[in-house]
Amino acid sequence: MKPVHLLQYSILTILIAGSLTGCTPRPGNHITKQINVNLSKSLLKVDGFGVNITPAQWRNGKLKPVLDMLTDDLGSTLFRFDCVGLANWLDPAKRQANGTWAEAYLDSVYRSKVFSNAWETFRYLNKKGIEPFFNVSGRINPGLGKTGEWNTLVDFDGYSEMVVSMLKWAREKEGLKFSLLAPFNETDLGYPEGPKINGVDMLTATRAIIKKLDANGLKDINLIAIDDSHWRLDELEAVLSDSSYVSRIHAFGTHDYGDGDFSDMSDSNESGFTGKIKHSAFRNASAWMTEYGDLDQTFEIEYEFAWRSTRRLMKSLSNGFSANVAWDAFDNFHAHDTIWAEYGLLKTDTVNWTYAPRKRYYAAKQVYKFVLPGWKMVETTAPKPTKFDVYKQWHDPFRNINILAFVSPDGNDYTVLIMNAIESDIDMSINLNDIGTSSLSKTLHHFVTDKTDNCSEKKDPSINNHTIRLLLPKNSISTITTLK
Repeated sequence: MKPVHLLQYSILTILIAGSLTGCTPRPGNHITKQINVNLSKSLLKVDGFGVNITPAQWRNGKLKPVLDMLTDDLGSTLFRFDCVGLANWLDPAKRQANGTWAEAYLDSVYRSKVFSNAWETFRYLNKKGIEPFFNVSGRINPGLGKTGEWNTLVDFDGYSEMVVSMLKWAREKEGLKFSLLAPFNETDLGYPEGPKINGVDMLTATRAIIKKLDANGLKDINLIAIDDSHWRLDELEAVLSDSSYVSRIHAFGTHDYGDGDFSDMSDSNESGFTGKIKHSAFRNASAWMTEYGDLDQTFEIEYEFAWRSTRRLMKSLSNGFSANVAWDAFDNFHAHDTIWAEYGLLKTDTVNWTYAPRKRYYAAKQVYKFVLPGWKMVETTAPKPTKFDVYKQWHDPFRNINILAFVSPDGNDYTVLIMNAIESDIDMSINLNDIGTSSLSKTLHHFVTDKTDNCSEKKDPSINNHTIRLLLPKNSISTITTLK
């Protein structure tokens, strides 16, 4: 095969994941596995990984160490940023005859404590080289809704004017740097997650947002479209039907908290969503998983929570989603459903206002820290059986292990991320095809997250004749990398 062209500071990444049920070997035995990675066959360009974040806990800058941790330690490059958690911050009854709000009214709202916290949080991320993308979620003011169904959005112009006024203020008054907007959230569910928008109305709503952006001199702002709780193909098809604004859609968003069995990484819903985008006029737009994670709130199965979240991350990548954004950054009060929620990668101590990484944080770090924007997912292949087997599906040596491989533009460095769900250590061989010679001389490092370790460094794996050999701990997530 033709070798991959090498650029500086790149990384090959292999992600291996499986269900928590696997075969149990005899005590003292190691299971052996072998896989091939074909670096020259790219499948997907990665846009990045990150977190959902709300700014209410800014607390005069005391949130800065948390933002430092999320960027510098975890490796987040994407921040889905919700200023309020509600979509009702402007009163429709106060709109002027021309459909806008008076400057004095906007000044009173956008200089309030809620928005001041948002601007300062956003500004600090800007200083760190991050451009968050704005998201709008939560219930709307009844004045924007349908008579008798107040949370079904019908005043698309009024909603768009409200959203765009926030962006205009952020750009012109606060000097914030951003280029993306996710104007809706889970419109398939409606209250309390966002306004209800049905089918073809999503096209009308999307057009209204773009029109209002253009009218306010914000033509450089592009959209993360749809952003529903699941794969609503009717809304996607409606938006895809109008190619006149094809250059204004950066990505199509959706969410996933479902299970996802790694014995079969293909998902007809996920791949159907990305497939429709790929075969449309919007083929250059990405698919983003703008919320993924787990919804358990018992706090009794933290490692399982971490495992399931990471499994969903892996599965979405395998089905064509080039970005994944965890729900959410840290425990916080959810204004839309008026509860204190503990989905955070970081646990929030509300007495001392300190933040501590949970197991789910370290599981995400195994990916976030070592797979950077611009890297490409490449083909992986396993040895095929030589004879017919009616139970092939159940005898598949990778039934409980799934592999995703990523290579950065230059291929000089590489990383292997492994989720070993089998109830035994694994003697793993990873054959690297088309790897550059300069990469082979570099020292490898091995990091592990399991029930006891938190991205802890272990004994270095070995590499010989283009083959990595290592012992994978049972029920663990491992990262093997030339970076440290």
